[in-house]
Amino acid sequence: MMTDAVSRHITAIKDHLSEILSRKPVFSADPATHSFCQMRLQWLADTRAIDTAAESTLSGTQWYAAERVLIIDNSYNPLTTAELIIAAYITGTAVRIRTRNHSDWLTMLCGQPGSDNIICEFADPAQSDAALLHNTDSVVVTGTDTLLRHWRKITPPHIRLTENGPKISAMAICGSDLPAPELILWDTCLFFRGVSNSPRFILLDSPMMAERLYSSLSQVLDELPRLPQHIRLLQMVKARELTLRHVLAPDFRPPVYSAVSGWGLTLQREFEPAHWLPYGFNLIAGDPAEHLKLAAKHWPGQLQTLGCHGRPDLLPLRASRFLRHCNTGQMHNQPFSFSALITPVQNDIRLR
Repeated sequence: MMTDAVSRHITAIKDHLSEILSRKPVFSADPATHSFCQMRLQWLADTRAIDTAAESTLSGTQWYAAERVLIIDNSYNPLTTAELIIAAYITGTAVRIRTRNHSDWLTMLCGQPGSDNIICEFADPAQSDAALLHNTDSVVVTGTDTLLRHWRKITPPHIRLTENGPKISAMAICGSDLPAPELILWDTCLFFRGVSNSPRFILLDSPMMAERLYSSLSQVLDELPRLPQHIRLLQMVKARELTLRHVLAPDFRPPVYSAVSGWGLTLQREFEPAHWLPYGFNLIAGDPAEHLKLAAKHWPGQLQTLGCHGRPDLLPLRASRFLRHCNTGQMHNQPFSFSALITPVQNDIRLR
């Protein structure tokens, strides 16, 4: 049930978030990603987003929270760890963290005043995995398939393991108009396209709209945040390969690569993931329903978020196998959640 302690903790953590934000911490070297993290945390502090999630998940039902959770976070999104810390504070769960995003503002978030002796600490890098698992009853792992396999192998059966592995997201644009370009850039480029909610491909049912978007995006590639050098080199090699392929077997439009930023662009008629650029905009003109079926077959059980624009009645959403549907520009704005930390209790007792 939702207790008075939960309500007090929600109020306290929102006040603490506001205090942290008032210090103007730096969330990312990329201005867009920094702005998004700032807005997301401000949204959690200023609105009833956390309250609504708590009322939906923690009210009207019995549940128990993990006593101590181990967070293993190797993702590019520092909010993953931050939102788990917030949820853990509200449910009274002790936290131990190993993350690539160990930053001053996360340390401040761990230092929530009046936390009723709830422990929130960053693990010593030299600490063994076995030591991290000691006295832990829940593990949340976010990262690569290799990282997930490692923790799946060493986590004892009695410890709950929640896996947040790599997923595939996409965008579907239907009809005779395009979303604002900044919405597509926002969804695609945040966190340098290093998180699961970033679209790997964009489906368009209109070849004319696909060409318009191709032309529009090709003009802004140089202005996008500069990718790390090793990624730019990989992109350049792949772009040259796809350019040669286009010369030998022409498709819709040739690939475009920016030597300035490292981002790229393709426009094809067929669903061929092997011929996409890893970082950029892979446009596919044709029947979205057919291409969504191919995506479900190519990545079974791995589809995450589908950003949608256009007439919803033309989007075959129910058959798409994506776990979440949203408007374009909102692909990284998933609801706040407690699900990784609590276990519902089924109550079949009948009063006589």
